Amino acid sequence: MRLPSFKRIATVVTVASVLYLAFSFFITPDPSQFFHEGHGVEELSLGLLPAGVALWILLAGHHRWREWQIPAALLLMMAREMDFDKRFTEHGLLKLTTYTQPAPVMTKLVGGIAILFTLWVMGRLLRRNLPVWWVRLKGGTGDAWMILVAGLCGVLAKTFDGLGRKLLDLGIHIPGSVDMLAGRSEEVLEAVCYYLIVLSIARLAAPAVRAAAGLRPA
Repeated sequence: MRLPSFKRIATVVTVASVLYLAFSFFITPDPSQFFHEGHGVEELSLGLLPAGVALWILLAGHHRWREWQIPAALLLMMAREMDFDKRFTEHGLLKLTTYTQPAPVMTKLVGGIAILFTLWVMGRLLRRNLPVWWVRLKGGTGDAWMILVAGLCGVLAKTFDGLGRKLLDLGIHIPGSVDMLAGRSEEVLEAVCYYLIVLSIARLAAPAVRAAAGLRPA
């Protein structure tokens, strides 16, 4: 099967993202809600993650299942974005107090399995994919640099998340306008992070890139 070129995939992803943001902004009654949870920018982020999974399955060839940790990581990020860790229980599955204080046994069991699975996925990424990424980064390949920038955007996004609350715990008060700007920046940075991850996966459409990536067999 002839795979679409990177330029074609990147163009489709970019145009679709811009059109969705424009449409979402147009139908949002209050423009200030555009950056809030459940609206434009966050919804784009949630759409990009399954798009990345679909592209991986389409483009990764025989590596699609051998390197299952890559789509699994995207699905875990999507679950986190949708607050699956705290949506279905009274106790957050990722909170330490869930396991150190009284909580339903089933909650602790499910949470423990989720944490172990996440650690398994992270371990495989570090062991199997990090060395390949590092070699490609030193070689100046575009997909490796996109992953690096995506990672930086993700770290900055988590830094800006609840910035006012975090600083208040340290005795630092920031104006509401600054806190609002930080919250909006978080949503934008997350969207950019996922957008770059999708583009880096789309680079696998080029046979030469897929061959040079050197993904190790299981």
